[in-house]
Amino acid sequence: MKVRFFDPGFGYLKIKKVIDSEIQRVLTAGDLILRDDVEKFEENLAKFVGTKYAVATNSGTDAIYLALKAAGIGNGSWVTLPSHTFKATCGAVLMTGATPKIYDMDGAKNECLFSNVHIKVHIAGELSKVKCSNIPVIEDACQALGAVKNPTSFAQCWSFYPAKILGAYGDAGAITTNNKEVADYIRKARNHFKGLDENFGINSRMDNLQAAILNVKFKYLPEYLEKRKEIAEIYLAGLEGVGLPNNVAGRVWQDFVVRTPERDKLYNFLKEQGIETLKNEYPFSVDYPKLPLAAKYEAETLRLPINENIENYEIDFIIEKINEFFK
Repeated sequence: MKVRFFDPGFGYLKIKKVIDSEIQRVLTAGDLILRDDVEKFEENLAKFVGTKYAVATNSGTDAIYLALKAAGIGNGSWVTLPSHTFKATCGAVLMTGATPKIYDMDGAKNECLFSNVHIKVHIAGELSKVKCSNIPVIEDACQALGAVKNPTSFAQCWSFYPAKILGAYGDAGAITTNNKEVADYIRKARNHFKGLDENFGINSRMDNLQAAILNVKFKYLPEYLEKRKEIAEIYLAGLEGVGLPNNVAGRVWQDFVVRTPERDKLYNFLKEQGIETLKNEYPFSVDYPKLPLAAKYEAETLRLPINENIENYEIDFIIEKINEFFK
């Protein structure tokens, strides 16, 4: 048996007819950039998250960058963020010219007292418990669609990379917020402040093809979330020998991450059995090395397949082989 970590082609075939119809409609109409499909997607996202506004972008990385710019972050600014996150979170800070203040997995401690913005990261779908009440909070929710509901933070940033819970067929992202000024700023900045005598912006427009695809998949989103929850519960009940993730209220299962000091051996063993997994490592640059607790955690963790295209018998096979490894 071969079990892929993620199979976007199989997922496409399940909804091929309606996806193909939408693609043909968009191409025939010639509405390719920032048109009705993007506006509909923004409405769908804002309603789902529970915010007044949503602004589509080209990626989750751009969403974080533009949210930081909307918060006035630039040269001379300090931004607090966790060491255990994908490098895009830190990279977006550096793109603004600001300095990242990185904290380890034991919490933010006093860093927020001397920062201009805190980026709260909901890694693997589990809501962050770190609090920075004295400064604006931007939520990196790129792995947490469905977990962040009715937020009150400055802004929330989303990724719709193909492997995400709601995945496009290319890059796509968005920002949600309840602040009209923030939404207006990002809407202009994502399109170079085109026609406006203001600052320079960037090209971070979601194209209508991706918006149309995401609007179709939005109809299946509750089903996708429920399937991932079902798989997680099977893993939690059946696995032995590995450290299991927290099954806390409100989390969603973007990833199912297990922990063991024998991570590399387990990875190689599962590969030999035809099971594709991913090492849960998010290295930063040498200028901002991973802090000790985050480095140790990432070196000992493995991501198992979990998505709406995995069959239960495949999950049973993965569990069987992991338990076989430890026995």
